[in-house]
Formats: sequence, C-alpha cells, structure tokens
Amino acid sequence: MKTLVIHPKDHTTDFLSVIYTNTNWTIITTNVSKSHLKSQIKSHDRILLLGHGTELGLIGFDHFIIDSTYVYLLREKHCICIWCNADIFFTKYKLKGFYTGMIISDLDESYDFSIPSSLDDIYDSNKLFAKSIQDSIDSDNMLLEVKSAYDSKDNSIIDFNKYNIYSTIS
Repeated sequence: MKTLVIHPKDHTTDFLSVIYTNTNWTIITTNVSKSHLKSQIKSHDRILLLGHGTELGLIGFDHFIIDSTYVYLLREKHCICIWCNADIFFTKYKLKGFYTGMIISDLDESYDFSIPSSLDDIYDSNKLFAKSIQDSIDSDNMLLEVKSAYDSKDNSIIDFNKYNIYSTIS
C-alpha cells in the first residue's frame, strides 16, 4: 500500500515519528504548497495525518494544513488521523480508517482534563501509543490491536486516551 505521511514538524508530537521510522513511505514534515499536497494525496492509497489539530483539521505551520478543502481527496483513501478532535472532522466528512478524539500527550492537557499524572506517565503513554500504532498499522484489526497493546494498569492517561481511539474498520 502506497503511504503518505503528513506530520508537520513540532517537538511536542515528535513521539509520533516512531510510526513511520524505517519505512519507505512518502513523508512530509515541512510546509509545502497546496497543489503539491493535493498531488501527493492523489497518488497514495493510505494517508497518515499526524500532529495537532481541531475539529476543523490538522494544523501545521500556523495554519490548517488539512481542512475541508481536502475532504474530496481523502474520502477515497484509507486515513489514519491522529490529532485532538480528529473524530469530529472524520465523522462529519465520513472518512474511512482509524482516528482519535482528544488525546492527552502533555502535562498541561492532563491538568485541563483533571487527569492525575506525572511526566513519566505522559512519556510512557506517548511512547506506548506510537509503538502500538506502528506495530498494528498494517493489521486488518488495527483498532483492536492498538487498544490491546496500548494498555497499562497504572496509567490514567492511557485509560483516558484509549476511550478516544476509533475506527470505521474493525
């Protein structure tokens, strides 16, 4: 499967790079033109959209790098959307694949949601989340495999995040 990764460079989401390390996928981490981005999406089967965002799309380089203007291209692709509130974007536009709602990935977010945690909890959660995605990305049961691998009895961040992971495919 020809895979495109769009992961705007940001030190707070660098942990997600584990997902595509040592692959032969096309990777975009810098600002590119809309026409280049559209041509890359057209020429790939699976699209990974990783980083920060809102219900309006994926944010990168001080603007929405992916928004509703790309939906007509994304509807025909297998999408993996990992950003906060991607679930609203994903559901609104009836995309296919794997996606997340609110995912706590730093200490401030854990405070915002009143989830007791430490920096170690955040680090462990981020590391395990990215690894579980990497290990299951080619699976027919990605959601089940991610939720099974992304588990810890003593980490409230993982417990919170697990309930905010979805898929339109088993």
